[in-house]
Amino acid sequence: MAMDKSAADAFVYAKAGGMLAKSFVGKRAAQLFSARSLQELWSLLFTEDVPVVPETLLAKALETQAQTAFLGDYKSLIANYDNPAPVLIALLHSFDYDNIKEIGASLCFGEKELPPVADISPYNLIAYKKWPDIAAMTENGSLSWYNAVPQISDQQQNDYRLDCQYVRELWTACNGVSSACRESLLALLREKIRMDNVLWALRLRIYYGMEGDLVKANLAFASDGMRNDDPLASEAIQTLGWELDNYDHWKHWKFAALLNPHEESVVWTVDPRWLADAYKRRYVEKAYRLFHRFPFTECPLVCWYILKQNELDMIRTASESLRLHVPASQAMQTAGVREVHNV
Repeated sequence: MAMDKSAADAFVYAKAGGMLAKSFVGKRAAQLFSARSLQELWSLLFTEDVPVVPETLLAKALETQAQTAFLGDYKSLIANYDNPAPVLIALLHSFDYDNIKEIGASLCFGEKELPPVADISPYNLIAYKKWPDIAAMTENGSLSWYNAVPQISDQQQNDYRLDCQYVRELWTACNGVSSACRESLLALLREKIRMDNVLWALRLRIYYGMEGDLVKANLAFASDGMRNDDPLASEAIQTLGWELDNYDHWKHWKFAALLNPHEESVVWTVDPRWLADAYKRRYVEKAYRLFHRFPFTECPLVCWYILKQNELDMIRTASESLRLHVPASQAMQTAGVREVHNV
């Protein structure tokens, strides 16, 4: 049963903190990579018996179970509110935006069964029981425009529209926060979305040979018009004129410290993967620091979501490294695991 907001804020803050203390985040993340088998990793994470299935299927089952646990815990926390703040629901909706991409692709290729989807009910945007009628699955909601089985040629544009729509939903929801944590949350999410745009622009330039306005047309903006001073896309637009292999163009950038190392007289090219990994560590560490700053607001739960989603990513990395027999040290490096302050 939901409680009044002040009581719910206090309860959720305490509960979320207790959950984090038992989670594989911070220094405890290294324990995920101490497991010597998928069975051992399963036993570390879950109380249920290890499924008796082939290793490949066990890895998939483990990752699915971890995602289910993450979503179940998050939904149990926001269920304490009669009217959860829109930003808390918007975070969950990222899964439905990914789900509709999978559903569209499955229908496009004539699949008869609903593909595996993350269950965010009762906060879902999609009526999954109405499969395979995609118009019925999305009607009367924010995804109602996605009402026909896409052609292969349409999928990229549809996915781009979905990405932009989700960014705007999250940005609008965060702007609507009325508590003391509003500016801190806006700063955290604005920087994350900006960096996602930068990384996407780099990948388009490096891997697809796109330049200029074509890259700009594939960025996520806070509003229509694709303005150069858009609060979410301006950072990426600024970098479009910088040569990818000219360090002088990048060395004074506000995120220069996150770039792959540069040595004089050594050929250098900006590395999107290095930048992504370095920024992810920074983003998660900021969430750690912000968790306790505004205890009785939306802030702790947003930070909890960020930290636990990062834990889920590390569980997936640990699982895949065991399945592929990758050394633990290499897997930890890939996951960006290092000692950080516990919450």
